[in-house]
Amino acid sequence: MDDLDYAAERSEVFTEAALRSVLGRMAGAPSSGVCRSCTDTIEPERLRANPKARLCSCCAAEEEHRHHRSRRCGPRDN
Repeated sequence: MDDLDYAAERSEVFTEAALRSVLGRMAGAPSSGVCRSCTDTIEPERLRANPKARLCSCCAAEEEHRHHRSRRCGPRDN
């Protein structure tokens, strides 16, 4: 097996895992409409766009910011 075959095989495995993950999330229960972080009501337009949203748009933006910062700088205690 050469490097090209190995790369193609890894790409297939990654794609399959990503698809399984997305399909698993889609099969989950719809959102309760209450943010898991701040307990405020999730915006109706957000729920129309993503019926399985677990966070309001503000908390989702904060979570995404923390995630990106952690990927760049490593985990933080705060």
